[in-house]
Amino acid sequence: MSSIKATSHLLFYSFAFGGTTFYSYFASPIAFKVLEREQFSKLQNNIFPYFFQLEAISPLILALTSPFSLTQGPIITLTMATLSGLTNLCWLLPWTRSIKEERKDIAENFKIDKDLKKFEKLDAPLKKEFGKSHGLSLLMNMTHTLSLLAYGVLFSRGIFKYVPK
Repeated sequence: MSSIKATSHLLFYSFAFGGTTFYSYFASPIAFKVLEREQFSKLQNNIFPYFFQLEAISPLILALTSPFSLTQGPIITLTMATLSGLTNLCWLLPWTRSIKEERKDIAENFKIDKDLKKFEKLDAPLKKEFGKSHGLSLLMNMTHTLSLLAYGVLFSRGIFKYVPK
């Protein structure tokens, strides 16, 4: 096993796991609390495509750069992480964006009409649908994080075989 390959793999794992975990569970909740709704939405709209690309691609890079042969456990965890990232990127992100656009259009139309009851009637199902898409995205983020965590545990076991006793 090459020490350069093992080191670069470990550093990339640290970046992928640490970066996605930090953003999902620390930076994003803080931004939600301190930014105005429109600012937070603009931030997330600009970050999420790259964030979900990282979620989808990083497990593949980890699989390809592993310093030793991957067994069934690491393959399963990396596959789960990739699939959760692809789900966010290819299905949930477009779905959520379309809901947000539709809600925005309705809100703009009713600024002119000022018919609040009609607005709420049209917006309520979209708000519920957004909640579903957002909840599924959170589930995919959690799946990704736990899959990479499990991979890290399995990788550690594999790497410790090479540590002199």
